[in-house]
Amino acid sequence: MRIFTLLSHLLLEINLASALNKHDLRHVKRGGKTDATLYAYGADSAGWPIAYGLDDGLLYIAEDPDNSEANLTPLTWDLASITDECWIANATFINGKRAGCMYIMDEREYAVGILPQTRVAYVNGTVTGFGLFASQLVYNNNTLLQAQFWARATNFTDTYGLTWTLDDGEPSGEFPVVVKASTTST
Repeated sequence: MRIFTLLSHLLLEINLASALNKHDLRHVKRGGKTDATLYAYGADSAGWPIAYGLDDGLLYIAEDPDNSEANLTPLTWDLASITDECWIANATFINGKRAGCMYIMDEREYAVGILPQTRVAYVNGTVTGFGLFASQLVYNNNTLLQAQFWARATNFTDTYGLTWTLDDGEPSGEFPVVVKASTTST
């Protein structure tokens, strides 16, 4: 499984890099998405939505994004494409109130969460660089597109924390996920 995971990451990075080098990005027909839902696809999450944790501001992959036991709420997203200039993933609560932007929290074992725009300048983490390659959410790491999202087990049934891995290692008790955006339910 570990070799398969490493090869999957390598092939994804090679395919993304070759796609970027072969084509003039100004002519890509796919753009960003507004009011989209993010879904995670992996070993134990077959297209589950990504929800917001009201207790901690982190993102969770949950079969039920309204899970009151885990204190989750659904989000919609405004997402740039890789051809846009501003690569920030902005989230909105279902009541229309802006939640903030996607954020990789270095100090919390690379958990992925939401950070209000007013706090961006005061934290140690990553807020920019998120965009869509077709419908897949990727991170632009110095012109290298990466998709290293992982699901981490929680204390709640059918609920996983969304995390980021910095290397090709396989974190214990976790599995890789592909995060995709859709403006319709899957």
